[in-house]
Amino acid sequence: MTENLPVENKEIPPADELKKKNKKKGVWTIIGIIVLVLVVAGGAGGGYLIHLSNTSPEFCATCHIMEPNVTSYLTSNDLDNVHYQAGVECKECHDYPVQAEISSGIKFVLGNYTVDSEGKLLPVSYGNDLCLKCHISYEHLANSTDFLAKNPHKNHNGQLDCKTCHVSHGDQIDFCSSCHDNGGQRMVGEEIEPRGTID
Repeated sequence: MTENLPVENKEIPPADELKKKNKKKGVWTIIGIIVLVLVVAGGAGGGYLIHLSNTSPEFCATCHIMEPNVTSYLTSNDLDNVHYQAGVECKECHDYPVQAEISSGIKFVLGNYTVDSEGKLLPVSYGNDLCLKCHISYEHLANSTDFLAKNPHKNHNGQLDCKTCHVSHGDQIDFCSSCHDNGGQRMVGEEIEPRGTID
């Protein structure tokens, strides 16, 4: 004998309701795909821009206010070009976190830079730690310049701040000559004068 089980009363939705539900799902699927594509494209584009800012001085020069510094880095007789020739990249001294990169990009788009009275970017403030990352120590510097008639890194003034004499994007400061004759020592950026040969 078969039992008669009660049949649940399931209403089958009309075709119009199914179409509405499917249409809603389709719209949300399309919106989701568009959002996903935008996120992936934005991430890839942002990653590419950060890669360029890490590896290409020319990319930094696309911001007109940076062009003089980049030109100096690539072609001048200043200390920045000495670093360029030694393979030191911009970001080894100008290490910006991602937030600062984004802020710089926004300032570029808006033209909202902090500049001096001549419209030039303000110099980056740095301490000796930045220089000593590569130049090791004051003692190492003194040993590497001990061939000079007057050793600027071992003198009666003690350990001066690097920026007392050294300017990355500009003429060096001949601090010793403010009191002494520098003995004909050439500053970085000055023309090389022949001094004779050793026989």
